[in-house]
Amino acid sequence: MRSLGIIGGGQLGMFICQAAKSLGIKTSIFSENQEFSAKKFCDQYFIGKFNDNEVLENFINSADYFTIETENIPYDILDKIASVKQIFPDPQIVKICQNRLKEKRFLNSLENIRTAVYFEINSFKDLEKKISLINNNGILKTSELGYDGKGQYKIVNGKIDDLKDLNLKNFILEKILDFEKEISVIVCRKNKKVEAYPVVENIHKNSILRETIYPANLSKEVSNKALKMAIQIADELDLHGILAVEMFLMKDKSIIVNELAPRPHNSGHWTLDYCEVSQFQNLINTIFLNSPKSPSPYASCKMINVIGDEFLSKEKLKKKFKFYDYFKKEIKGSRKMGHYTFKI
Repeated sequence: MRSLGIIGGGQLGMFICQAAKSLGIKTSIFSENQEFSAKKFCDQYFIGKFNDNEVLENFINSADYFTIETENIPYDILDKIASVKQIFPDPQIVKICQNRLKEKRFLNSLENIRTAVYFEINSFKDLEKKISLINNNGILKTSELGYDGKGQYKIVNGKIDDLKDLNLKNFILEKILDFEKEISVIVCRKNKKVEAYPVVENIHKNSILRETIYPANLSKEVSNKALKMAIQIADELDLHGILAVEMFLMKDKSIIVNELAPRPHNSGHWTLDYCEVSQFQNLINTIFLNSPKSPSPYASCKMINVIGDEFLSKEKLKKKFKFYDYFKKEIKGSRKMGHYTFKI
């Protein structure tokens, strides 16, 4: 029987396991946590630190192919797996995407692709100098390991005194953009064969995704431009796997690329219910077949994340909507506990 190893056992890992099982593929999970969302859905699991060589060796021997559900994995671990087995995507792509500075440099090196103005920050002096170059308003972020607003500091009117005690090593300062809306595109690619999911609109609150709307309310011209940019990025990376491209639509209808995620993405959860082929199934297709399949979306819809204490209303939500429980043991303020979808 064919088998897939997944590094990380959160909700993305859980959905990957379910997609794999539907195609008769066994799964194994490598998790650093004792309790994780994918635990009851995988065929076997390995628990330990990613740099635990014995656990890593056993995990490598457990599957034919490998993929990730988070980009925050030490590069040398991915490289070690890639030296003996095929991993999707290539570790070099993850290396770019797990560091905001490397990612920004890569994106700005491409023709017709631009990001927000940014600066590398390695000291408080750097911050003092650079914030004045972007009208004293910006977002200071850690270059690595930040997600859902973690490791981010909004600076307004040049007020940075509260940041003096931070160890400002390996940070990035980005200009705050006055955008019209946030959009994203998910691309699956293998052997130069590409399938892109249609553009969706994303609504964030406190830097956490709250809603995804399909289709995004855009002109055909803007939608085609976003799709073209996402495919261009996937081609430049020579992607074998799945990639989410987050973007800002500016008020002048130009598009600025925000971030890349070389894995299934929260903004693609709607595809579980309203596409013939979900993002998770297409990741499996990309790994085990020669190419991804057409997503074939069939209904306008909305996906809503259930965050923190909102999870306490899950029984009510289950009665009204298609509800997905992430099986997390503890409710925390900004933790994604599940999501639900409905037609619009």
